[in-house]
Amino acid sequence: MSSDNRSIPQGLKEVLNIGAKKMNPKLIAFSGIVTAFLGVGIGFIIAYLLPSPYTSPMYKDLAQKYAIIGGISGLLIGSSQEMVRELKEERDMEEELMQELEQAIRSTTNKKDY
Repeated sequence: MSSDNRSIPQGLKEVLNIGAKKMNPKLIAFSGIVTAFLGVGIGFIIAYLLPSPYTSPMYKDLAQKYAIIGGISGLLIGSSQEMVRELKEERDMEEELMQELEQAIRSTTNKKDY
């Protein structure tokens, strides 16, 4: 058999050119920072809406402590959510490429059967 008969069809070549998408660290950092600011705001709001009835030194500056906890939580949640979103996009692209590959394989095998 000659190499021309065994060459890969054009449609299949396009499907096989899979480029792995890398995560965008700037977008992940931006999402984390934005949600961190939201977390800080929520921490301040909680501290002022729910004042502590205790007078112990441990309960002083609760607004600052809640803001720090809210900011850290927001940073973690925001960056994690963005990473999951990007991984989902990549997975969806891979699933679409696999479907196209299956269709290309079926179309080439159906042509050979006739």
